[in-house]
Amino acid sequence: MPIYDQIYSSPNFGYPKGSFGRGGHQPVGICLHITGAQWESNYSWVMNPSANASYNAVVKDDGTVVQLVPEQNAAYSHGRINRATWPLLKQGINPNLYTLSLARTGSNQNTWTAAQLETTLKVLQYWGAKYSIPLKRPYIFGHFEIDSLDRWYCPGRSFFDRVIAELAEESERGSSEEETAELEPEPVIWHRVVAGSFRNPDNAQRQLQRLRAKRIDAFIVRYRVPGSGTTG
Repeated sequence: MPIYDQIYSSPNFGYPKGSFGRGGHQPVGICLHITGAQWESNYSWVMNPSANASYNAVVKDDGTVVQLVPEQNAAYSHGRINRATWPLLKQGINPNLYTLSLARTGSNQNTWTAAQLETTLKVLQYWGAKYSIPLKRPYIFGHFEIDSLDRWYCPGRSFFDRVIAELAEESERGSSEEETAELEPEPVIWHRVVAGSFRNPDNAQRQLQRLRAKRIDAFIVRYRVPGSGTTG
């Protein structure tokens, strides 16, 4: 099932502009953003070549996820590096080249919809699995960690903290299920079957061979029949 509900092609990508690929880099982290507006005005902005702004994907208020720049290309999302605090920042390399960017629509950084949160988690899980990115800090980070002065509000600290908490809870749930599976293996059920009794040992041996030919782990038990003077 495709992760994207809608696909557009923003002209704002690549270094130099319009260049495909990521200059030999692979995504090592995913940055969360807030667009600062609703979809209609944001769409006009990121589709404007002179804006030099875009994201790999945007999550609308209703949970619809839109691709603007294919994952294999670098979007124009981070802007200036301004007193960055992100520990995985590579000196001298544009962080757009080695990160994926996921934005949510909205202008109030402390407000989001349940659908936005659900879709954001779904996209993070998809990208994390696809690019082997751990779904935890610092691999999942906010724009405020690239520009702590002018983008301190992006993507909204309460939203960001909720996303991180949800990812941690999902990871803990998955670990608990794995541990339970290891500690509680499927029980082995043993059955004891009486296959017959024989006075003649040769008959017993032939029955044993027939059972083993059917991959039945059979064996012979010898015992004395009371009052008969014989064993079987």
